[in-house]
Amino acid sequence: MSISAIWSGLFRSEGPCARAQLVYQVSKWGAVLVWCIACVPHPVYISSEVARASAERRASSASAQRSPAPVAAPRETAHPVNTAQIDTSKAYQLGVSSYYGKKFHGRKTANGEIFNMYKLTAAHRVLPLGTHVRVTNLSNGRWVEVKVNDRGPFIEGRILDLSFAAALEIEMVQAGTARVMIEIIKEVD
Repeated sequence: MSISAIWSGLFRSEGPCARAQLVYQVSKWGAVLVWCIACVPHPVYISSEVARASAERRASSASAQRSPAPVAAPRETAHPVNTAQIDTSKAYQLGVSSYYGKKFHGRKTANGEIFNMYKLTAAHRVLPLGTHVRVTNLSNGRWVEVKVNDRGPFIEGRILDLSFAAALEIEMVQAGTARVMIEIIKEVD
């Protein structure tokens, strides 16, 4: 229905149904008009001082973006390169480890702490909660020290569940599981 038809319909009486349709069309066009007016940007007047300060901020942020990013110094790690030199004689346990992360992030662990997938923690079935262990990935020699704060894993054939951060440290995230060696570092009193 065109605007001219609506305008001419205002002055004609064609019955209650026609008036209802006319009211509907007028309200629809009114809504479109209000929407158009609301979307038109209003001019913003800025003083020359504010404009100059804004330009200086943009220039300083642009120069900050062009400066080279700080380079982190390489970490000194005790990760052995040669996997043939790994000594398993002091191992508490050898077996397959997996990791857990997002699904349990923010939930309570067995010792009452809130699980944080970015902390170096682990779940073990029988080790006392609070025990600190060193977990070595036997395929690449990388190791990480973690605190046992949860129970698990509950999948047959697995001996340990590492947090996501610990799994990243020993480079097992891609594979999902790894053959590991567990050594007790600090027992709970």
